[in-house]
Amino acid sequence: MKIEMGESLGYSYLRHVRGCWLVQTNWKASDQWIMRASEDQLENEFRKMRQTFDLGGSVFKGTRDSGQFLRQAEVDVVGVGQDGSIHAMDVAFHEAGLNYSGGVGNRVLKKLLRTVLVLMAYHPPHVPRHIYFVSPKVHRAAQQPLNDIFDRLSREYFDISWHLFTNEQFASELLLPTLDKGTSVADMSELFLRSYKLLQLGEQVQTDRPPEGMYSKNDNGNNDPESTLEEIERPNNPGDTSSLQGIVRRLMTTLLDTHPGLLTQTDLENLQDERYCNAVLGLSIGNLPLLREAELGREISGHSRYWRTLYGGHFYVSSQWWKEQHRSNATALQAMVSALIEKNQQHPGKTLLQKHWQELKDLAEDHP
Repeated sequence: MKIEMGESLGYSYLRHVRGCWLVQTNWKASDQWIMRASEDQLENEFRKMRQTFDLGGSVFKGTRDSGQFLRQAEVDVVGVGQDGSIHAMDVAFHEAGLNYSGGVGNRVLKKLLRTVLVLMAYHPPHVPRHIYFVSPKVHRAAQQPLNDIFDRLSREYFDISWHLFTNEQFASELLLPTLDKGTSVADMSELFLRSYKLLQLGEQVQTDRPPEGMYSKNDNGNNDPESTLEEIERPNNPGDTSSLQGIVRRLMTTLLDTHPGLLTQTDLENLQDERYCNAVLGLSIGNLPLLREAELGREISGHSRYWRTLYGGHFYVSSQWWKEQHRSNATALQAMVSALIEKNQQHPGKTLLQKHWQELKDLAEDHP
């Protein structure tokens, strides 16, 4: 049986946050069920969907009728609330960012309209209905079509509660509440929460520094667990020989990938502002900001100034950290992390922030 961690997260969310007493993943209808809507009603609704949402034929394509449309239906997670409400959730986790052949908007719209028809076919019309689309990593080019789709669906099906959880909303509305509610869960079927507890256990037992010899030496002759291809390509650059780069990469992974909810929109804007980064973080080399939008590229005046890794699906991170400035940079970053810890006291990412703070403190003390 395939285990899909995104679906497991949705399963735990519906159980513990939305209070569903019955939840099933990979839900499909049975041919033996009696439909609550007649075939004529379903066919009329299907035609209405085509006229309203698919005049160009790019959404439904070869789907001929409502019967064929329903036979294709599979909902990632379905829950029944204690108040009788129905919750239907589709989860899409693409590591490189949400992407479908034929266009994100068309594929997601088709999924959501099929869910509408499924609810109409099998569930009482008077019960509260909730439909979700969940994706943790959506690039800006795909986000706007999703927003437009949900606006249109909300107007057309105003009696359904629509929930779009992507990027920041994924963290704040789904992930964090689930972790908060599920800390005491001991159910063996709760795969996502059990995995989270395993990670927490790992954080408790791991040491701050790996034993000597745990990592092979890079081309610089250093035992550097964070060595990247870019460092190996430029072994003579003194900025690549210090562990500050490794701390920065780990910190950015925490802030932009693992726990994006730690940063507010204002924080993100500051980290993209060269004046702020120069004055507060001491990034004086070329007066470049710490973060740079992916659309702007990695090169400045023909020279690469940002690491090739794309963080959070949106940003490149500055690679300009000279050894002579490591102590002042580490001290400035330590102050920034302190501020983030202060305003994220209840956030599950606080533990990682504290670890990064200690790494920066140690580095600043080790450098003259």
